[in-house]
Parts: sequence; C-alpha cells; structure tokens
Amino acid sequence: MGKMCNTWEETKELVSNLDVIVDGKFELEKRNLSLKFRGSENQRLIDVPKSIQENKIVWTSVEDEIVAQAN
Repeated sequence: MGKMCNTWEETKELVSNLDVIVDGKFELEKRNLSLKFRGSENQRLIDVPKSIQENKIVWTSVEDEIVAQAN
C-alpha cells in the first residue's frame, strides 16, 4: 500500500488493523447522508486487507449503496 506502509513499522502495524480507509476530502456540496462509511460522493473506500495482499490499491464497493442509488 505504498512506500510509507512498507518502510515505517508503526504505520504497517496501524494499517494492518484496519478494514477500510476513506480516501478523499469531504466536500460539503457532494454530501450524501445515505453513503456508508463516508460523507460525500467524491470519497472512495480502500479495502485495506486486499490492498496489502495484492500490494496495490484495491477499491471496495458497498452493496447497500448500489441498491440505495438504484431506488
């Protein structure tokens, strides 16, 4: 998940305890209270365990969000 994670032991330990990281700045004009784990539609979710395993950023989707957006 990047040079910092692989270099700094403290960061590696912290990140290994996470399931998801929210990526992106909160933008008030894109606020959406129906989203899970994030506050605005420009933010993305990183699947931390898969990203560590694959040694690259792996985005995750939340099935409930897809259903809510379809309705």
